[in-house]
Amino acid sequence: MNIKIANTLFDDGVFSAMYKAGFITTKVFIYREIYLWIEAQRKTRGLNKRQAVMEAEIKFMKDERTIWRALNSFEETNS
Repeated sequence: MNIKIANTLFDDGVFSAMYKAGFITTKVFIYREIYLWIEAQRKTRGLNKRQAVMEAEIKFMKDERTIWRALNSFEETNS
């Protein structure tokens, strides 16, 4: 899923409604938060993706594979 679409769905309350109805889990919210945090670190601090992932592991108390999965879930595509 494209992060722009995800942000729109989040801002419009669609994700919250789907969560309350039991259609999605909190994973969508956590993955989005991880993705946005890493992108912010890369832009503001100039970290490369690998450095940001390593710091995200500590901040979010998740393993490296989970952090990469979160990034891959919202990567921008050129389609």
